[in-house]
Parts: sequence; structure tokens; C-alpha cells
Amino acid sequence: MSGELRIIDSGILQFTPKGAYYEGQSEQYNEVKSMWMQLFNNDRTLFSLILLLNGTGFSKGAMTQILLSNPLKDDMLPTKIDGLPQGFENEIIAYALYKERTPRALKNLLMLTKGENRVNNSRTRKFILDFIFNRNNKELDFLAVNYKGKLQKLVRHAIGKQDLYKILNGNEKIFQKFIGRYNRRAYPVLCHIFNKDIPAKGFYFPMIDHYYNLREAAQKGNVDNFRKHMKKLPIRTVMGMRNLYKVQIDKAELLEKTQTSTKDKIHMQAAAKRVGAKLDVNYEKQDIYDLFKFLYFEINQMNEENLDKIFTSIYNIESKISKIDIGECIVIMDASHSMIGSDERPMHPFLTGQCIISTIAKIQKVLYVGGKSVILSKRRSKLLVPGNSTNLWRGLIKAVSTGIKNIVVISDGYENTIKGMFNHVYNYLKESGYDFKLIHINPVFSGRSSEGTTKRLVTNIKPLPVADYKYLETEIIFSKLLEDKKLVIKLLVQKYKNLLC
Repeated sequence: MSGELRIIDSGILQFTPKGAYYEGQSEQYNEVKSMWMQLFNNDRTLFSLILLLNGTGFSKGAMTQILLSNPLKDDMLPTKIDGLPQGFENEIIAYALYKERTPRALKNLLMLTKGENRVNNSRTRKFILDFIFNRNNKELDFLAVNYKGKLQKLVRHAIGKQDLYKILNGNEKIFQKFIGRYNRRAYPVLCHIFNKDIPAKGFYFPMIDHYYNLREAAQKGNVDNFRKHMKKLPIRTVMGMRNLYKVQIDKAELLEKTQTSTKDKIHMQAAAKRVGAKLDVNYEKQDIYDLFKFLYFEINQMNEENLDKIFTSIYNIESKISKIDIGECIVIMDASHSMIGSDERPMHPFLTGQCIISTIAKIQKVLYVGGKSVILSKRRSKLLVPGNSTNLWRGLIKAVSTGIKNIVVISDGYENTIKGMFNHVYNYLKESGYDFKLIHINPVFSGRSSEGTTKRLVTNIKPLPVADYKYLETEIIFSKLLEDKKLVIKLLVQKYKNLLC
């Protein structure tokens, strides 16, 4: 399975089907899918090794689906690649799956159960059942309570209706074949997932026990018992039970006394404020992208109460991020209206750009092009949000006039004020003898580009597609792919050895 690679870049690992300002998600997905298949058909070994790099959960899930839906034949084994054992592909798939947060990992497994891309073979069944049941009882207990609906779909897909029916009705031999091999104590969990009475005798799963006691209290309207058991359960489970059975307990009490993650606390700030609940949030435990996202959400809601804490946390996190040193540089940041992104992923291009700025060392100045100011009354300051037109070429002239040699432009590549002017000005400046190097970082995938997954501002400068500030290594590897495929494979095999051997 080999041939010549056409245009391909790290966008295939950074894709999320959320659409953009100028494009819908279907247009984007079709383009990236063609790249996945082109790379897969060209070199299956390279395709699977790339899963070791950082990328979005969706891209990893879709690429895994391609691998699992195409049986691995003897002539596809990497017999000539030093350092790769016969089972390397399964090891990489497992690595990519377990590296994801649990909600995303379950979504990736659910990709295997749906529509025309549905996959159901022995490898698929093994990955599903291993992920769910091959864990200690405490972890399994938590998983079963938090993701009951998703587990139902996955287990039914992996085992099949007939064998599942037999297991739930006491067939120990089939239970051992599918589930007991991973966790012989998991039968009560299986009963919980499929709403079957849990046997009186068996292994104890505390959260499942609290779940049933909470449901019983909710059904009987016993508020005291509901309070007792809700403290041991996640907020979403408790809230769902309270709403379903109309339990007479204030929402504020639920928000304050149930198990709530830091991320959930941030997302529930507005709801907590409406009902008078107090949530203690440690903002510095969050990723910087999530903090920027919450910052602009609060500004959009005209809520300035938490801004000082958020700004301080962003500053502290920025100081701890490992910086990328490209030398003394100046950054041109596109703040035009198109950088607001899509309805599915509002503000994503702009927020990604802000995070990228936080990771670059030796920035002498940031030139924002476009944008509009929002006045922060309590801080007596202004904050820029995406808006207005794209005069990027003016930013380029200002940047070159500083004499700084390295110029980084962060833009989705769309110019709505004199289209193509940036390319014209760049060529004029170069022809006039100005000495500078331009790096174009593009945080937006484009299905309309004929030269990769991102739009260019300058004809002869290929953008670096960076949909997440953490994907630098991924982009570096892909930048070498078309130049020296053998070198890339060698680097990835070494990464495989470092991570999995």
C-alpha cells in the first residue's frame, strides 16, 4: 500500500467538525476525510504511527475507525521496519484511546456503533469491553454511574442482543467469555447499566448503591435521604434525578453539596449565581484556553465579578507555559470578525490565537488588526474582541518597519478588505530589499483550500495549521513529511519505543 503523497498537513490530526465563519462542517469533513484515506492507502504503518502525536479527540477517533474497519492482513505487517512488533497497531490504538479524557474516549468508541461507518469485529469488541471493564472496581463504579447511557450502547454493540440477554439471565460461561475475563466482579455493574435488579449477594459498588438509594428517595419524596445520598454522587446525576421526580430541594443546595469537578463549576457559574449558590472555583487548575473562553463568555454576559481572578490566573498560567523560541519576533494578530468562528465553536480562532501568543518567547510587540473594544468598567480598561474588517497588510507594513526579522501572523487567511493585498504587499516589500521572515499560523481548517487544510495569505508560504496551541510537535513532524517520509517514520518509531516499549 504505497504511492506518492499529495498535499497533506497536520490539519488531519487537528480537525474537529465544528465549522468556521465561512464554511460548514460537512465541507470541511469531506476534505479531511479524503486526506485520511489518501494517507491510509499510501502507508498504513505511517497512518497508525501518526496517532502517537497530539491531535483532537475527533481526528483520533475517526482515524482509529478507519484502522479497525479495515482488517489487518499479513501483507500489511511492518516486517521491514525495525523496532515495530507485529501487534504495534493495536498498541497504538489503545494508547490513543486511553490518552483521551473519559467522555471523549467514549465518544470515539461510539463512533464504531453508528451509521454507514459502523464497525463490529473481534478487534472492535475487544477494545470496547477492555476499556469499560478492565479497571479496578472504584473506577468501574464511577464510570457506570456517570456514563450509564453510553455504556449501554457500547456493551450491546460489543456483545450482541442474544448473548447479552443470556448473560443478564445468569449464563456464567458467556459472562466469563465477554466480561469476566477483564473483571470477574463486574456482574452487578452490568445489571446496573441495563436496569436489571442487582443480586442481593455480590461485590459492593458504593456509587451504584448511592445511585439506587437516591432514586428510591426521589421516588418516595424523601428529601432527607435524598440529601444524604446526593453528596456522594456527581451533580449531573443528582440534578437529573431531582428534575425527573420533582424532588423539593433547592438547586443552590445541589450545586454546593454534590460532587462537582472544577470544569463543571466554571460552566455552572452563571446558573449558580441565578439561584444564589456559592461555588469555590480554582481557576488555575484549568487549561489556559478554557480560561480565555470563560473570560470572553463572562464579558459577553456583561459579568465582571470574576474578571480579576481570571486575569490573574491567566497571567500565572502563562508564566508556567514552556515557550517556543523562534528568536526576537513581532506578532500580527487577526482580530477581524471572521476570527469569531462558527456558532458550533464560537470564538475558537481568536482564543487559539491568544493562547499561541502565550506560548511564543521573545515577542517584542503584538499588533492587533481589526477588532473592537469592550470597556471593562470595574477595571477601568478595555479588552479587544473580534470585529470589523481585515487590514492585515497594514499590520505587515508596521511590523516590517520595526526592523524585527521574525514576523508571525496569526490569521484564518481570509481578507475582506482588498482581497489578496497581503500577498501583494509581502512581495513588494521583499522585492524592495526588506529582510524579514514570515511565519503564518492558521487556527482554522478550510475545506476550500487547494493547497492543504488551511488558506494561505502568501502564495509561496505554507501556513502552519495549529487548531490547538499544544500541537507544535505535530506540526513540526508534518512539515517534514513531504520532504523526507523515511525520516518521519524513523522519528515516530522512536516515539513509539519511548512511549510503549
